[in-house]
Amino acid sequence: MNRTTEKTNIKATSENTVLITVAAYEDYESRTIALRQSAADYGVPIMIIDTKETWRSFYHNKIERMHGHLTQFRDAGNQFAFVLDSRDVVFIEPFDVILAKFNAIHDGRVIFNQDVFCKIWPSHYAPLAHAIEKAMGSQYARLNAGLYAGAIENILSIQQLAMEIRRELKEGCPRPGMAQTIYQDMGARFSDDDQHLYQICLTYRPEWFKIDNDKELFAVLNSYPKDLRKCSDAQRQHDVLNHAAIIHSPWMGSGKEWRDWVFQNRWER
Repeated sequence: MNRTTEKTNIKATSENTVLITVAAYEDYESRTIALRQSAADYGVPIMIIDTKETWRSFYHNKIERMHGHLTQFRDAGNQFAFVLDSRDVVFIEPFDVILAKFNAIHDGRVIFNQDVFCKIWPSHYAPLAHAIEKAMGSQYARLNAGLYAGAIENILSIQQLAMEIRRELKEGCPRPGMAQTIYQDMGARFSDDDQHLYQICLTYRPEWFKIDNDKELFAVLNSYPKDLRKCSDAQRQHDVLNHAAIIHSPWMGSGKEWRDWVFQNRWER
């Protein structure tokens, strides 16, 4: 069995797990306020790295540099990692609950959050959508690169494949399969986007990926918190969050708005 699909009896714990995010912005403190405040509120030991680095691209900062950081964490003895976006993620459960929910659904594959509206962003490329649906056996398997977690060794394997596919696209010699199809239609466009590259990787190694379609750990929201308050508790629990412990939303808004929402919506789930 490939190492990236093998399930072991090793569980993620506070001693062997890192939660890491890249914040390569001069004003990173203001951009990461929602993440940091929710981490403090729930006792989550988030590691914010690359605060002195320059943001170059989703590929450079979130794949290439992240690969280097995760390699160092692995070599230091860590076994699991949660990789999170820094500007639009909040925690809504304590660290021990997050780990328990991860362990409950982790089967050796790297767990990604499901993209909102189940779309193929950023390319909106229909053949890629069809290939992913065929590979995963579900029209809802649309990964979002803003939240994922798994064994560090397995994350590194996916990132290594993404780096190889990007290099091939940039050099004009993509491998047979979806990368070649994409290159024929759009060249190397979007090849600096981490989500696009991971979507392509999925078509080659679907057994490496698990999409959290049921929001057992992660949830991507498609609206501001004030819009969610219009829903009933039952709707919010089942349709919006289900059992998710970490929220990701491109519509994060101000940090204070999200922090207030987290505190005001601690319903039993």
